[in-house]
Amino acid sequence: MMRAPWPAFVCLVTCAFGSSAIAQAPQDSTSVKVTLLGTGSPTLSAERMGPCTLVETGNDRLLFDAGRGCAIRLAQVRVPWRELTHVFLTHLHADHTFALPDLYDMGWILGRVDPLEVHGPAGTGEMLTAMIRGIDPDIASRLRSVPTRKPPAYHATEIQPGVVYEHGGMKVTAFDVPHSISPAFGYRIDVNGRSIVLSGDTRYSETLIRNAQGVDVLVHEVVFGASTTEQLQITNAHTLPEQAGQVFATAKPKLAIYSHLILFGASDDDVMAATRKVYSGRVEMGTDLTVIEVGNNISVRRP
Repeated sequence: MMRAPWPAFVCLVTCAFGSSAIAQAPQDSTSVKVTLLGTGSPTLSAERMGPCTLVETGNDRLLFDAGRGCAIRLAQVRVPWRELTHVFLTHLHADHTFALPDLYDMGWILGRVDPLEVHGPAGTGEMLTAMIRGIDPDIASRLRSVPTRKPPAYHATEIQPGVVYEHGGMKVTAFDVPHSISPAFGYRIDVNGRSIVLSGDTRYSETLIRNAQGVDVLVHEVVFGASTTEQLQITNAHTLPEQAGQVFATAKPKLAIYSHLILFGASDDDVMAATRKVYSGRVEMGTDLTVIEVGNNISVRRP
């Protein structure tokens, strides 16, 4: 059977979802675009993929976490694979890392020549090596088919709290957050006077509040609706809407938006109602492929 070339394959994937899923370029060179590629939890969902957020400005495209389905969402927003070279992990739970082998292998197949740079907490290198070992047969077969091709490469950088990336005026700062695995990080991205904070997986955190003071956008996780003992144990590692509302009220972001939703039967309206008990500012529920444009104004577009 004749196979379509890889670019045609990508077109089939993206076109199948329709043009409404395609994110537009930043409005100007000083704006920052945040795309919530995946807003889900470990629970399987076609509507909410695993945690994954894309931050773009100028020629910089940075990916934060790589949850299940991340590569599909990237295809939908038509991110050129060769330009996606930097991934930042908040922590090493599998629902935030499932897509790393996919990004590594498919990115190379579709034209990336630079190494995949993966930044994450202690243990990132060992985890990534083990993941990639599992796809060695695939890589070896492709190298045999095209002997002149260079094998894919990656670099794992195990980071500490502080500035972890600077390029073209963009600065990424990692900070500790309390979760059920340690270390776990949140990230602050500063560029052109704009600021975005990603909470990562966290309980209520004073460190997060300090790093998010007055930011343009605060993307925060949330958990709600637990009833069983197991669900309550999960809740203890995350942030309830009332607690998130307290974070928002203290940090005072221009926009707070929920992602990584862990909802045990609760609805979006339930989360918003609980948040509104303690916070009256601008807050929204994130969905997969929601685009936040941070410029002179902050706009939110949904697919």
